[in-house]
Amino acid sequence: MEHIGSLDGLRALSAILIATFHAAMPGLPGGYLAVDVFFVISGYLITRLLLMEFGRTGTIAYRAFVFRRLRRLWPGLLFMLALYLFLTPWFFSTISWSRHWRDAALSALYLINYASSEDGVAVLRHTWSLAVEMQFYLLWPPLLISTLRLPRQGAIVAMLVMYAGVSAWRCWSSANISPWGFYPHMDSHSSGLILGCLLGYINTRISSYWSLPAIILLAFCMTFFSTGWQSSAYYGFTLAEIGAGILVLSQPRWLGVAPLAWLGKMSYGLYLWHYPIMHLAKDQEGWEWPQVLLLGCGVALLLATLSHYLLERRFYQPHFSRQRKGLA
Repeated sequence: MEHIGSLDGLRALSAILIATFHAAMPGLPGGYLAVDVFFVISGYLITRLLLMEFGRTGTIAYRAFVFRRLRRLWPGLLFMLALYLFLTPWFFSTISWSRHWRDAALSALYLINYASSEDGVAVLRHTWSLAVEMQFYLLWPPLLISTLRLPRQGAIVAMLVMYAGVSAWRCWSSANISPWGFYPHMDSHSSGLILGCLLGYINTRISSYWSLPAIILLAFCMTFFSTGWQSSAYYGFTLAEIGAGILVLSQPRWLGVAPLAWLGKMSYGLYLWHYPIMHLAKDQEGWEWPQVLLLGCGVALLLATLSHYLLERRFYQPHFSRQRKGLA
């Protein structure tokens, strides 16, 4: 599949917004909604790749698909978790060793979004989004094959029903369950992935002029939706996903400029590393959000770059798999 540089740039902007939210930067209380932008991108790319495979072979090799996902995601995650556990005695000694190991294992197995409660180890809580993606990846190939048996309009309607169902469940959950009891769960937070899958199935380009309204819509979401979970569940997530979807389909060239595209390639590692580092920075007496943001992003970007070029890229090489083109 042809590489889409604008999606790298969109990843970069999303990673920056998430980092500003975790650093508690004023003025962007809805930065957490950028996670849903990532979800839309992931759903779109995964579906395009699966449809290409289905078009070539008439089927989807499920085990090979899961292996490719793990090969893409595990090296960086396991490296972060290993260094985290190694440094725990010096930096996170106030929490019992068993709880550190518990959450590290849950993160590695992509279960932390259901098994970890609000009193768990907060340092690894950000890995909930990785768990949501992986859990969705396990379900989507057979669902997609079933959907492809329908006429095109029927398939689109089926995906819209899935999107509406998850969105409705999230709205109900936000009114009846605690935030950590619904926010990180795949069943209530996979709407962005489903929308991305729908867009990947439709695969229709729209004019890049639509990118400006999409950016305005996303800026509105990031500025006016705080973690007042009910309003976000009713409107914020859906609006952010729509804005992301428009950018995915319009693919404006300015998002593919070299600095943004490079940062987008580092965005996975940046997401993995920034949160634990910011957690440490916030414990420093007298530190405000600018110091937390600069240290968190600076050190995280360094570690993400080292991890990408020295570790993760080794698993992309042709000798590791004959299906290199299946990577996203």
